[in-house]
Amino acid sequence: MSFHHATSARIARFGRGAVILRGREAALDADTLRSAAPTLFAEGKHSSRSERYAHIPTFEVLAGLEREGFRPYEVRVGGSSDLDKRNHTKHLIRLRKDGLDARRGRVPEVVLINAHDGTSRYKLMYGVFIMVCSNGTIVSDGEMTELSIPHKGDVINRVIEGTYQVIGESRRIEDHVQQMEAVQLTHSEQRAFAESAAMLRWAPDAETGTSNVPATIQARPEAILIPRRHADNTPSLWNVFNRAQENLINGGVSYTDTNARGRLVHRTARAVNGIDGNVGLNRALWHLAARMAELKQAA
Repeated sequence: MSFHHATSARIARFGRGAVILRGREAALDADTLRSAAPTLFAEGKHSSRSERYAHIPTFEVLAGLEREGFRPYEVRVGGSSDLDKRNHTKHLIRLRKDGLDARRGRVPEVVLINAHDGTSRYKLMYGVFIMVCSNGTIVSDGEMTELSIPHKGDVINRVIEGTYQVIGESRRIEDHVQQMEAVQLTHSEQRAFAESAAMLRWAPDAETGTSNVPATIQARPEAILIPRRHADNTPSLWNVFNRAQENLINGGVSYTDTNARGRLVHRTARAVNGIDGNVGLNRALWHLAARMAELKQAA
């Protein structure tokens, strides 16, 4: 297993052993992965798995994908309070295919998810990396391919076949993006999108149904649409989606909220780093944008 060597990689570590690695200018190399994400190299399954569980190390799957020209540019590893599980936790890998060039600053990716502790099968989804903001989204649409491969049988070849199937959606995804670029939103429509996006980020309390959206965001949801670059300031649905996605996923939105003592405090929204939360919010925002495009085109 060799992997393409990265000129540099950005590594972020946070609670309970969780890690995010991103290649800056090239794919992540094997040495960086082995050092920062040992769960990819786990030689055995977690002790909680039965004899029926076939352990296929993720690095063997990545080696098979490398032979096909798919290389990892981002890896997320979930943390765990159980030290015994940390080398088997869920992980997410974003891969790009050699020779697939960016289209208008957008790079097609395959998102691979796996775990060696029984919390996930091999899953494959389509992703888009937006170069100007170094941000990756994950596509969620009823028409798009999403594959789930159990830990048994010829996993490596099934993942390779599935990866080609997912990346084959690139033309159709680009058509969807261009449709979003063509849709222009009024101020009221942008506000409605922001309100819905905020509810996806701060989900209502499961027991009471009470909104968890901070009061200042409820009063002025447009705060999550503040552009970070002048070029993103146009009212196209694609730009509105990207502003919301970047601000909510990467964090940094400032707001005031009431603490337990009833006092107003200034806060900054945190990045959504956890794998499940990141994937779930990414896909929900894409779904929201796709449905708004349909409504606008039908009007």
